[in-house]
Amino acid sequence: MFKKFLINHRRQMATGEGPAGTSQRVRQWLHRSGCLTFKREPIARGIGIGLLVGLTPTVGFQTGMMLAGCLLIRGNFPAAFAISWVSNPFTLPPMIYAYHELGEWLFGSWVRAHFEGSDATDGALIGLMNTALGTVLIAIPIALIGYFASLGISEVWHRRRHHARAKRREAARRNRDR
Repeated sequence: MFKKFLINHRRQMATGEGPAGTSQRVRQWLHRSGCLTFKREPIARGIGIGLLVGLTPTVGFQTGMMLAGCLLIRGNFPAAFAISWVSNPFTLPPMIYAYHELGEWLFGSWVRAHFEGSDATDGALIGLMNTALGTVLIAIPIALIGYFASLGISEVWHRRRHHARAKRREAARRNRDR
């Protein structure tokens, strides 16, 4: 019985049927969508999405949000996932506190005017709005900076690599001509 299962499983893997084939089809779909493309532009988009989502206090939903964002703008998902670790269990509490304080400082009176009340629900809603506004003020500019910095760094790296390759070819050409 087990031997028959192994033979059937190997046949499914070889022909692309079954769970292994589904995985292969999903991988091909992700590659066509740009989520697994390792070129400069998709990697920069992935870094931007990873920073944007990683800097938000959406723990538990970040991977799904990053995958959706990468599919939407054709960004590299592994780059997004790696850079999203900017928020981890050690950095997230100070980040949320800073977001809340920034939102309270800039928008506190405006938020209180719109959600004025005396019960605990209004107080929680005011705190949540201040944190959300502070998050937006930090996450969007840092995501844009990460995107453009990634493009710039990859461009410099590419030019240096191209220049070094041209230099090696020229040196080899001179040695050959001697």
